[in-house]
Amino acid sequence: MHPELLAFTNIFTLGDTAATQRLAGRLDLVLTDAAGYAAQFAEELAERGIENEIAPQELRDIALIDALLAEDLAVECDWKETAGEIIDSLNHVLAQQGRARVLEAQHTGTDEELGPEQLDLVQDTLEPLGLALVMFDLDGDSYPLSVVAQEQAEELATQAQQLGFKLHQW
Repeated sequence: MHPELLAFTNIFTLGDTAATQRLAGRLDLVLTDAAGYAAQFAEELAERGIENEIAPQELRDIALIDALLAEDLAVECDWKETAGEIIDSLNHVLAQQGRARVLEAQHTGTDEELGPEQLDLVQDTLEPLGLALVMFDLDGDSYPLSVVAQEQAEELATQAQQLGFKLHQW
């Protein structure tokens, strides 16, 4: 197993050893045996409409998202959701991480502020709490999101790049 995977996944799990091991094991499989990963998780991939071989980068990114979703450490939000709705979803991630919930967005925006503007509002709400919004790479009309400590966000981005995953600190 890539030793860096344990440190990488621990940023999301906050020391939950069992979850860290499950995440690292699943991600190690996609990094070392993409075909084996695709076979083992064929049902999950089919739920995303993926039934044929896809590019290794895309498979790695989907594996990261699905692994975090399986542990309730990420959410997929529709691009039309408001900042308040996104924060409601992220509260489940925060609870799973053992962090305090965010009660509401500081500013929920207007109907014209959809998509990335809503993510800006979410980050504006998380930042004073020492948290950073993380968005994972996925083609589509949803935003796969998670939350990490602000002081670990840059380290997370560096580790992700070194391991071959794409993510963005918001």
